Amino acid sequence: MKALNQKWLASVAAAAAIALVPAAAFAHGKLESAEPAAGSTVDAAPDALRLTFNEDLESTFSTIKVTDASGAPVGKEKAKVDPSNRRVLTLAVPKLSSGSYSVQWAVMTQDAHKTKGTYAFKVK
Repeated sequence: MKALNQKWLASVAAAAAIALVPAAAFAHGKLESAEPAAGSTVDAAPDALRLTFNEDLESTFSTIKVTDASGAPVGKEKAKVDPSNRRVLTLAVPKLSSGSYSVQWAVMTQDAHKTKGTYAFKVK
């Protein structure tokens, strides 16, 4: 009887774990695209960065920071969630010179999940 109870408990635990995996995998905002794209080299410096996520964003807690190759911050603007598409976060940037740039983003989705990431791009 004890062996049967242990098998039943193990089966229930395994089923619960399997059921929770999809929910955990999709519970956080995911970066779907970026302009300029991660790892890209652009001919002309962008006026703004545009990051698109898979979920609506909470504007108060969503940020983008750009640094140059030396680690110095670029610009003083704050990122803004696009009011017509709350999955898009934009950041106006000053005229970027040739070189490498690092983009650090942190977002909170409207269901209060936080996620962050980094990527780099180059300006010719």
